[in-house]
Amino acid sequence: MAARPNKSVDPANAVQSDQKIFCPMQSPVLHHVSLFVSDMKVSTLFYTEGLGLTLREEFVDIIGLRGTHRFPFTVASIFLEAGEGRYIELHPAGDGEMSPPGFPINHLALAVVDVDASYAQALASGGARFDIPIPNEEWDGTPLDVIMSGARPEPMRMAFLQGPSGELIELYQATNN
Repeated sequence: MAARPNKSVDPANAVQSDQKIFCPMQSPVLHHVSLFVSDMKVSTLFYTEGLGLTLREEFVDIIGLRGTHRFPFTVASIFLEAGEGRYIELHPAGDGEMSPPGFPINHLALAVVDVDASYAQALASGGARFDIPIPNEEWDGTPLDVIMSGARPEPMRMAFLQGPSGELIELYQATNN
């Protein structure tokens, strides 16, 4: 596998390794379940005050990286800690659609040691590519470096694919600052 360039974030805004949401894992583990919600404020209050989860981080967008080219996914998210490094990720549903047009919101995410190898293995074992139309970009779900942007940006590598029943799965790997 070809070495990937190290993508970095501004050190002044970098998250300390013990505070990261996207942390390295030694084996695949459930990381988060992502949900669309019609009202982010109401849903955040429900999950925090009603169910006792902790608001961990709010990201304003996901920025895709291809060489020196950067492109926004134009989707915000809130991560609510659900114990032991597991999260519920909330995204705004937009105008009442089940998810913003073209973006896979409802999915489960697995933290893996190597996104590229895990993605290839999943495809070889019956998974299917999943095309994701992003405004002014094309992405077929293959491994991609991204930065979760916000007050404390976090770099990661991710890929999306469909399982054998059409379920949407995100594979993610924490990357260095």
